[in-house]
Amino acid sequence: MADAAAPLMTRLAANTKVGYSFEREFYCSDEVFAADMEQVVGRKWTMAGHVDRVRQRGDYFLFKIGDEQIIILRENETSVRAYFNVCRHRGSLLCTEDSGHKTRLTCPYHAWTYGLDGALVAARLMPEDFAKQDNGLLACHVRVFFGLIFINLSVGEPDDFDATFGDLAPFLDFHGLEDAKIAHMASYPTTANWKLVVENFIECYHCQPAHPEFCSLHPPEALIACGAGPSSGPAEAVAAYQPVLEAWEAHAAALGRPIGTVDDGPESSHLRLLIQRTLRDGFETETEDGTAASSLMGKRLGWDQGRMHLSFTPVSHIVADNDFAILFFFTPRGPMATDVDLIWLVDGKAGDYDVGKMIWAWDATTKQDKVITEHNQAGILSSRYRPGRYSDQERRVITFQQWYLRQFGLVRAD
Repeated sequence: MADAAAPLMTRLAANTKVGYSFEREFYCSDEVFAADMEQVVGRKWTMAGHVDRVRQRGDYFLFKIGDEQIIILRENETSVRAYFNVCRHRGSLLCTEDSGHKTRLTCPYHAWTYGLDGALVAARLMPEDFAKQDNGLLACHVRVFFGLIFINLSVGEPDDFDATFGDLAPFLDFHGLEDAKIAHMASYPTTANWKLVVENFIECYHCQPAHPEFCSLHPPEALIACGAGPSSGPAEAVAAYQPVLEAWEAHAAALGRPIGTVDDGPESSHLRLLIQRTLRDGFETETEDGTAASSLMGKRLGWDQGRMHLSFTPVSHIVADNDFAILFFFTPRGPMATDVDLIWLVDGKAGDYDVGKMIWAWDATTKQDKVITEHNQAGILSSRYRPGRYSDQERRVITFQQWYLRQFGLVRAD
């Protein structure tokens, strides 16, 4: 951990009790946020988008994270590149629009021009000893995995991508994400620390009072037993739901779905999660009436009445139904600012699909999450805020906190 942040993070960790929420400064301090970006977020593989945004050579979009802007660019048919949005001359932004198409990248300030491969191809009136080959764009680590674009801000070599995520390949392949197309995109910028956004998303203790639409789609016993991950609820609830889950797994496997779970602990590099379970009886998918919004997605042989939640990191998630999938991006921008963006995908061969029907549940749920998380942040700013005790349905939040502190070489106090 950076020397400047070490005393603060050590003190905060020492004052944090297992089973209780974090100290106030974790959620609002400029110094803690800077440490988060350097030590946690910046060192992880973060989902930045889908290849459908850059299908044609020269297509690009900007991915903004913390103070960084990353140009995600289609170089050619086989290569997607990522560059820091910084001209090598005097640091001006190269791309000022959030997305677009370029044959070359030309700085609007002094017209330095770069090829799609990042090489500097033109710089006017420079001294004779100026070397264009030494002034190409600064690359960001990037990887495309089943159509999903990941970036990593690490200065040095990042965690090995295949070793980290390779075992997820059968699930992503089954859901047809590589050949999917974007049906809808929406943004829900949230005035709250990124950890509050994550903590809200990975527990379902709040689902019943806050999310009537979401709860209408799911068996109540499933939300209690595994609302925050595999076997995350009280033991009696897990035992009661287990026969239902096992019967569904057998049914879904017969229709081609790969069966399995991932439930990484605090010692893991990225805190991955994979859980697959049933929908409400009679529901084919997460729509208001349970009927399809699009055609079957990926390699499915039929409707199996289930859904998948996959977390690559605490800020990068997928929820996949039989007929559509949703990408969730929780991108830290400031101590109390998080970009929450959702992308709905359908099968690449889908013809007619109903966007309004498809987004009904998660658009409403995400708007509700924005409100309750912003209220949570506002309350934490009070001088009377004190860390509160977690319920039995918030166990995944405790795991997340333990994982987070381990990124700084710290552990929770008993």
